[in-house]
Amino acid sequence: MISKIELKDFRLFENLTLDSLNPLVILSGKNATGKTSILEALYLCSTGKSHRTNDLSTIIKKDSLFSIIDITADRKYKYVISKESRVGFINKSEVKKLSDFVGNLSVVMYSPDDISLVKGSKLDKRRFLDMEISLIDKTYLKTLNLYKKILAERNELLKQEDIDPTFLDVLTKSISEYTLKIYDRRILFINRLNEILKDITIDLNTENIRLIYKSTYNPKDVLDSYKKHEKSDLFMKSTGIGCHRDEFVIEMDGMDAEEYASEGQARLICIAVKLALKKYIEELTNKKPILLLDDVFAALDKSRISSLVKYINNSYQAFITTTSVMEIPDELLKNALVIRMEKKER
Repeated sequence: MISKIELKDFRLFENLTLDSLNPLVILSGKNATGKTSILEALYLCSTGKSHRTNDLSTIIKKDSLFSIIDITADRKYKYVISKESRVGFINKSEVKKLSDFVGNLSVVMYSPDDISLVKGSKLDKRRFLDMEISLIDKTYLKTLNLYKKILAERNELLKQEDIDPTFLDVLTKSISEYTLKIYDRRILFINRLNEILKDITIDLNTENIRLIYKSTYNPKDVLDSYKKHEKSDLFMKSTGIGCHRDEFVIEMDGMDAEEYASEGQARLICIAVKLALKKYIEELTNKKPILLLDDVFAALDKSRISSLVKYINNSYQAFITTTSVMEIPDELLKNALVIRMEKKER
């Protein structure tokens, strides 16, 4: 459980310390008071990435050289972000490889931006798969990196005027082997999420939710798929099938949620998927992820709020942001540490 958070030159905070934290922490205040930034800092310390930007230099407070996130939990975690580098520390010892730093502090975050799981691009959906699987399976991350390296080599070869067919065959065979490994791991992940979602959708009184993986090749003979697509690849000078082209769709009672779900339904789907992810992590790693819920109650009606309360109460620890504590059920408020966030005077 996180007992203390310290931020230095992070977003709008020059110095911020939150300590003596409870299993349930509610961050309440108007917009632009830094509530979401605190969740972002926790997410960064867990994943090495921000859910709000791909350019981490933008989180550094203006006129500062770097941002520092200090988290006290089962161990002490420090993440230092400058414009040029990222450095992680565990118990004051620098972690040489960032991939060995991320995933130690386990969190699951819901944010309004997660609607991209339903309405977003293929790239958004692949990022979700790769991020979440990599955090709990370092072998998957290594396999994915090797796949990307071979993909880059193959694409570079396809751009050449005089292509060595033997070398192309070697790369094609290699990329097909890594494609199958990544496909199998993604399918394992999705299948278990779907099993967990059956119970969650009953609890939330929502439509049946199911993730359907869409591959660009035949998983039963990946090499043959690459061979059949080779003529097109040579013409386009790029690899047109593979894990870098795959996606998943989310079905709601058998219908494509991207097309048929309202915004409210889409947000509820995202909440359900994140709750399923939390249980999956618990099963696979024996870790208890910390729930980060950004403006979650704005997406739910009263009956579904009461269903969500059960999941929050059964969580190891949860951080919730809200613009008004009036949105928070009394059952949660009575056990919560409520931190009022005030707008900084300029």
